[in-house]
Amino acid sequence: MSGHGQDVGSGSEHESGSEHESGSDTGTGSDTGTGSEHEAGSEREAGTPGAATDVAGLDLVTGAFGNTGSVIASLLLAQGRRVRTLTNHAETQPDAQSSRQLIDVHRHAFGDPDQLAEAFAGVTTFYNTFWMRTGDGGGRRRGGDPYATAVSRSDELITAARRAGVKRIVHLSVANPGAQSPYAYFRGKAAVEQSLRRSGIPTVIIRPALIFGGDAVLINNLAWFLRRAPVFAVAGDGKYMVRPVHVDDVARLAVEHGMPDGMPDGMPESDTPENVTVIDAVGPMRLSFIDLVTMIRDLVGGRARILRLPAAVVLASSRVIGAVLRDQLLTRDELLSTIDGLADTEGPATGTVVLTDWLEQHATELGRSYINEKRRRA
Repeated sequence: MSGHGQDVGSGSEHESGSEHESGSDTGTGSDTGTGSEHEAGSEREAGTPGAATDVAGLDLVTGAFGNTGSVIASLLLAQGRRVRTLTNHAETQPDAQSSRQLIDVHRHAFGDPDQLAEAFAGVTTFYNTFWMRTGDGGGRRRGGDPYATAVSRSDELITAARRAGVKRIVHLSVANPGAQSPYAYFRGKAAVEQSLRRSGIPTVIIRPALIFGGDAVLINNLAWFLRRAPVFAVAGDGKYMVRPVHVDDVARLAVEHGMPDGMPDGMPESDTPENVTVIDAVGPMRLSFIDLVTMIRDLVGGRARILRLPAAVVLASSRVIGAVLRDQLLTRDELLSTIDGLADTEGPATGTVVLTDWLEQHATELGRSYINEKRRRA
């Protein structure tokens, strides 16, 4: 079995790629960051988001039924906000107890700017978790940019928000994006951030690295393999660091910084000409990837022998296992960027949930079943 996986930064929901948590759930995988131009962001002490003044206001959350998006939507509803979502799963029928019944559901209307702008009518804050973790496939096969579609669709959303007069955007990106990154995933993330800077809309960019909790895939599927496999492969020496953050902390940061009255108390106005503030969403714990794997194995009672193998071998084995499971366990960018340290940041913690505490609390249920992300996005 091989070891790095889906859930990195964008935190983003995956609607044909929205979350993964950018964004776009995170980890050695889907929303991890890369980066150059790292901007220091503002932070605010953790706590329950303050009550909104404009309690009747309307906010739009892309992927409000995904991992990060659903927590953002729940926090907004708890404050008396009205919530609208754009999703590829508009046919989903929520049960009677679900907060989904309170959400105004619209389908993504990419390619139809007028219909897309209508979805933003009356919206105060746009919480954007949209991304496509593995790209569009076609660009990769043609030798082009596999994230060109994700960037183009993100630009459509930003344009629609501007046309509709949206007052602010809270965008889930990824730790360490960079326009000159060797990894297409992170160049794409940087391109969307640049579009936000050009939009003229006051924006807060939240940059998570590895997201855990909720329906995040990485930690659960690591536990699933470690419960069952006799061996588990980690690429390289496994000593590269990761900075996990809980999905609740990511959502709390997003809602705190999307408040209707503008910047929350204690948060300085951005000093950038584009009126953009950048915040790293990172938990209080840093650890090496091999320590993370070892900890999960021990907590779930697995007996897998952990092997250190070349990255090429791990990638090849992940493709074989992915074919059996009918899922894409890992992309090249996810693995190599994590080895390069891009799932880590040096800044202070903006999240409060400690990974080890959470793992101990959830060890009995982690990895009992495999989460097939490709099937979940279908």
